[in-house]
Amino acid sequence: MLGLLSPCISEIEIANIVFQGLIPSISENSISTVKVLALKFSGPALDAVLNILRCFPCLEKLYVIWDEYVKAEIKNVCEYDPLDPIKCLENHLKVLVLKNYKGGEEDVGFAKFFVLNAKVLKEIKFGVCKKIDINKKWMTDQLMLLEVETRPSPDTVFKYRSGSSCWDTYLDTEDLSVADPFSCCFLDG
Repeated sequence: MLGLLSPCISEIEIANIVFQGLIPSISENSISTVKVLALKFSGPALDAVLNILRCFPCLEKLYVIWDEYVKAEIKNVCEYDPLDPIKCLENHLKVLVLKNYKGGEEDVGFAKFFVLNAKVLKEIKFGVCKKIDINKKWMTDQLMLLEVETRPSPDTVFKYRSGSSCWDTYLDTEDLSVADPFSCCFLDG
């Protein structure tokens, strides 16, 4: 089990992979035992997230928290190359949870990448900021912007929940038997 990872952590080593500001030093190494991962950034940082995902080929559930108070800069991020697919997007990622989603251009672009590229995605949960009025028109507009009609996984469920403006982590690190320690901290799991 990994805790919440953020670029505020200047350096961390996980199973022979050194992450500097959450950028892996060697992306050829991988950790296939991690199934659930939570990342925290100041805003949508797609290329940084994709660089991290390369290290977790069997990842099934990804939490991404956007927190404007995270002040760490992300450096040396490689751009995504569609000719070099990410294994977890091809075979394993089933759930994506986005916390503090506002539905703006950057948020939509981030989510849309997963809609169009995660081939076995079953569910995307959007924890929408309190400031956003979630109504039928807003959700219809979001689904259109996300291009859900062209997704490779036609059974993907999209859930929007309001009231997401902050996220504090109170995890019991004594209980390592929990398969998804972050589910209690997000909406309805």
